[in-house]
Amino acid sequence: MDSPPDSPSLPSRIVAAPILLNPEAVSRTRRRTAPEALRAWDAAGAGDFLDAVLAGAPYLARLAARQGETLGELAHRSPEAVCAEACAEARAWRADEDEPAAMARLRAAKARMHLAAALADLAGAWDVSAMTRVVSDFADAACQGAFAAAARLNRFEAADPDNPVPGAFLLALGKQGAQTLNYSSDIDLVALWEPDIARAPDGKEPRRAFTKLIQTCARLLSETTADGYVFRVDLRLRPDPGSTPVAVSATMARRYFEALGQNWERAAYAKARPCAGDVRAAQTFLNDLEPFIWRRTLDFAAVADIRGLAKQIQSVGERAAIKAAGHDLKLGRGGIREIEFYAQVLQLVFGGRRPELRMRHTVSALQALARADLVDACEAEGLIEHYLFLRSVEHRIQMLQDEQTQTLPRDRQARAAVAALSGEADLAAFDARVEACLKAVHAAFSAQFEDGESLATAAGSLVLTGVEPSPDTLKTLTDHGFEEAERAWTKLAGWASGKARAARSERARALFSRFAPRLVEALGQTGDADAALIRFATFFEGLPSGVQMLSLLVNHGALTRELITILGLAPRLAETLGQRPAVLDVMLEPTFAAPLRQDDPSERRGRFRALDGLDFEVALNSARCIVREEKFRIGAQLLLGRASPHDAARAFSDLAESGMRAMSAAAEREMARRHGAPPGDWAVIALGKLGGGELSADSDLDLMVVFDPHGGMSRGAKPLGPEAWFARFTQRLVAALSAPTEEGELYEVDLALRPDGAQGSVATRLSRFEKYYAEEAWTFERMALTRARVIAASEGFFDPMEAAIAHAALRPTDAARVRADAADMRARLERDKPARSAWDVKLRSGGLIDIEFIAQTGQLAAGRVFSASTAIAIKRLSEAGLIEEAAGDALQAALRDYSAVTALLRVAHGAGFDPQQASEPFAERLAEVVGCADLGGAGERLNHHARTVRALFRRYVGDVQLAGDGMGAPDALDRR
Repeated sequence: MDSPPDSPSLPSRIVAAPILLNPEAVSRTRRRTAPEALRAWDAAGAGDFLDAVLAGAPYLARLAARQGETLGELAHRSPEAVCAEACAEARAWRADEDEPAAMARLRAAKARMHLAAALADLAGAWDVSAMTRVVSDFADAACQGAFAAAARLNRFEAADPDNPVPGAFLLALGKQGAQTLNYSSDIDLVALWEPDIARAPDGKEPRRAFTKLIQTCARLLSETTADGYVFRVDLRLRPDPGSTPVAVSATMARRYFEALGQNWERAAYAKARPCAGDVRAAQTFLNDLEPFIWRRTLDFAAVADIRGLAKQIQSVGERAAIKAAGHDLKLGRGGIREIEFYAQVLQLVFGGRRPELRMRHTVSALQALARADLVDACEAEGLIEHYLFLRSVEHRIQMLQDEQTQTLPRDRQARAAVAALSGEADLAAFDARVEACLKAVHAAFSAQFEDGESLATAAGSLVLTGVEPSPDTLKTLTDHGFEEAERAWTKLAGWASGKARAARSERARALFSRFAPRLVEALGQTGDADAALIRFATFFEGLPSGVQMLSLLVNHGALTRELITILGLAPRLAETLGQRPAVLDVMLEPTFAAPLRQDDPSERRGRFRALDGLDFEVALNSARCIVREEKFRIGAQLLLGRASPHDAARAFSDLAESGMRAMSAAAEREMARRHGAPPGDWAVIALGKLGGGELSADSDLDLMVVFDPHGGMSRGAKPLGPEAWFARFTQRLVAALSAPTEEGELYEVDLALRPDGAQGSVATRLSRFEKYYAEEAWTFERMALTRARVIAASEGFFDPMEAAIAHAALRPTDAARVRADAADMRARLERDKPARSAWDVKLRSGGLIDIEFIAQTGQLAAGRVFSASTAIAIKRLSEAGLIEEAAGDALQAALRDYSAVTALLRVAHGAGFDPQQASEPFAERLAEVVGCADLGGAGERLNHHARTVRALFRRYVGDVQLAGDGMGAPDALDRR
């Protein structure tokens, strides 16, 4: 309970009061109420409040008449204290108690609680949350007391009142599970027993014994006697209630949910909570159920089922209208159930990926959804206000006659009594407030759940049945931009009839019929409908099944439009999504559309840090999921124009760096587990694009591992010397990054730039690193070192390794020799790895490599490493006067356009690109990123850059011809 039992007395906390509508009833209720109790309330100055309550609520008047002593106590004690005592009485352990005595005890305790709770609620001493929590706490206590009594009555040993039958337990579902029980409510219980733990009384068959135990427990709570009842009990939420006993084997229940569990059961069991019996066994069972309830993959097939149930509930008969008189505040339109579904569907959709959304209480769920930016914060606040108001009115309806109803009376006088208990004397004003609340709730609910899609598009009908298309359908397709309308109809009609694997089930075909109009419209909006359909076909026909994906697309029109846009731009992503459609879940995350430049790198790194302590193989698979999802998000933002190529390159690089650090840590943990802690310090050095923070979607990682040994063998089950330990660590790291698992690959890794290349060890000793770069390194290796930076290291080794890199890169240099070697190497690259086309902006003459060589040789010749970033290095060389300002500007402009083209091409097409095969939307997007109107203009701009860059290469590096002795890199191409 929210307030301590020693809180102030109830009369001193009255801040609200019912309206006295019927003064004549006061004398009647006073005659039936204990005089000493009335005197106590009058003496406390709260007699008028009590008169209004008892005159307005017949059930409370009867309860007060029977519970005179409790009523008198409440004049000078806190309701919390009285309710705490009622809970203790309900739980009371009495070994000699027979069934009638147990029933009487439970009902007396319930009456005390009911009177105290009603008065505290009507006085305003408790808010709705406190009221429902107290009723729920009492329900738990009553279940515990009834369960223990039933165990004794059925001759179980029952030695421990808190756990009378080890291995047997009750789960509370519904509002009791959420601890938001109504004033007059039934309770949803599920009784289970673990066959390996629970023991039946001697000579009793377990199934029958546990069935009888639960039947007795339910009877103790729900049977109506002269003292009334405690709670009506509903046991129908157990697995397969039509063919199972009221007490179900937990083993059988697990098998049921694994094989046959339905989506409505996911929603129900999301609120499940242990309420009696063996709490530890109950929690273990619920933990086992988590994968069934909270699915990591967004499951819109399930949401469709839940939505169908919600719509059925709120649209039957009179429930479809919104009017106060006769309205069901729970199940009617705009009622409590709509708010609960509004929150719970989003919880089920996102809760598998976001544990912070897995709360049972509707108010807490709405607050969490708002914090997660999954619902508008103002809308959530409004729904919470409406929810609390409706729950408050619901309680007052039930206080009239202790009936399990949420329907406002049609009769004006009876409805006026509800209004009066709510403190409203004007029935018209009360009705208006109720109706305004219901309309606001239904508007929010409808925005999330209303459907009713037509099988036509905005341009006309779309009939996908029969052996040939109708003229109207062909016209519709033509109007949406399909030049080959008949071919498009054949493809769509084939899917509608189940000719794709993803549409073979009846459910999938039904969903596709709803999705098809939206698909046609989205394809038409791309500007190249026929090409976009081909891209979508690559994706759709690659799906192993289609129900969940089609449900997702049917439920999210904006997602469909974005998906079609992405697929139309990027055939590479179409293939990826067809193989792993779960990646599409990322599009529903609030962060998907958030600008990359606003990303907090610590959040991305935090996702990888969550892998710490996981099994090595589990960590590898989890890392691949993270990278795949993030790559998709970054690539989609680049394609859709939400992120600049520079932002995308930084995000790809940060993602790779974070993933590499996580895999380094995982590899070290796995090595330590097998061979003991590392016998020295280690560092992983990034070179190339990763070193410069310039990765694209499909870049590999140029890495080098350096170690500094301390002492001799490692101390573990299988000790290794430093050379062997760090060699195996490197191999394990490379495997962690590049080995294919069930979730695919992470990154390709290239270790060729390490000292001694393929002839050397995969891990380099620090002393060898220093000696090699001081005495033996080729010019191209020292050029590569200008882009080196440490991205992971053992504690304390980061700064020493950075210093070693700087010292190696900056040793005394013959500037002329550096330039000659670089020019020679550039000539070899052009000879042995020629550009595939003018769009191969990395390898083409005057391309990216020329710019990188200018930056690298300029730094080595100057004896200063300005930055691992090529763009920053060019800027610093220009500022230092080492290249002319105009030359620096020209190089920066070329670098920006080259990087933009590379980033977009790698996301959309991979390494190979033929402009003749590009879709019209992609050609437009490609031209846009370099500031041109069309692809032809973009090609000319790149050609201009190439001529300028090659001229500057000759000026600052040298002529590109095989003229030297090759001392720059005799086997450079092989080693790369």
